Amino acid sequence: MKKNKILLLGYSHIARKRIIDVFVKNKIVFSIASQTHKKIIQGTKKQFSNYEDALKNSGANIVYISLPNALHFMWAKKALLMGYHVIIDKPICYKLSETKELIRIAKKRKKLISEAIFYNHHAQINKIIKLVGNKRDINKIDVNFCIPMPERDSLLMSNKLKGGVIMDMGPYAASIHRIFFNKKIINMKIVVAKNSANLPISFNIQVRYNKKIYSGSFKFGGNYINQVIFFTKNKEILIDRVFSPPSNLNLSVKVLENNKVKTYLVKKNNCFENYFLELLIKINKMDYSYYYKQIEEDHFFRNKIQKKFLKSLC
Repeated sequence: MKKNKILLLGYSHIARKRIIDVFVKNKIVFSIASQTHKKIIQGTKKQFSNYEDALKNSGANIVYISLPNALHFMWAKKALLMGYHVIIDKPICYKLSETKELIRIAKKRKKLISEAIFYNHHAQINKIIKLVGNKRDINKIDVNFCIPMPERDSLLMSNKLKGGVIMDMGPYAASIHRIFFNKKIINMKIVVAKNSANLPISFNIQVRYNKKIYSGSFKFGGNYINQVIFFTKNKEILIDRVFSPPSNLNLSVKVLENNKVKTYLVKKNNCFENYFLELLIKINKMDYSYYYKQIEEDHFFRNKIQKKFLKSLC
């Protein structure tokens, strides 16, 4: 792992909050390119104000792209063609065709490409699976994810930069399907709401499989809630802070069984660190096929929601 060096394109909120601390903790050599942040960033090997210059001169072998959504495809393609492994903040791309092109290039160049969805690397997800006994015993999942309405100048509220709830929360909606069910979809009902600027601000889905149901509400505007309930024949299992579990707090899993509620403690755990260290192992083993499949499956699911929204604009 020590030979891997990282170039971070973008000095985003998530980069400052989650990513850089993991690099520092694990003594990973990293450089940062930012067009807006001019002050010296502690811990960096090199610092660039130009992305092209950074790609040419960083000396890294991995690029982590933490830029506005609209810039993901262009810079990921450049990085892959220059021989980098590429990790991209979710959502990977706006168009499914763009995602497929990146996968095609990565396969041809024998490089890893990964969409940074990592909540499932938290210990609470392992705890749920342990409590269930077998994922096949889950017959229903209800998701409720809502954040207060972002400020008008937020990237999340920008059509130009490909904001909106489908891009922001769609990858989470897709990953629930992939991680816990991954079955043939029999029927999928989708309702999307948009604001006056034709930006999607909420979507509800109900997915029916042969004997299972997945329903979800994903929304900008309202009190914060980040909750998933798993149903088996005999149990209901509830977790909070699912998609953004803090690394510095203990969490809990609540189980309702036989009309009794039991709470299980989940000790604090850094899901981004777990995800990232796994990626480094896969890079060293040149084992990338899982990530190609994951990216395409998730975007295919998200694309169903996107199509419903685009149809509403006609």
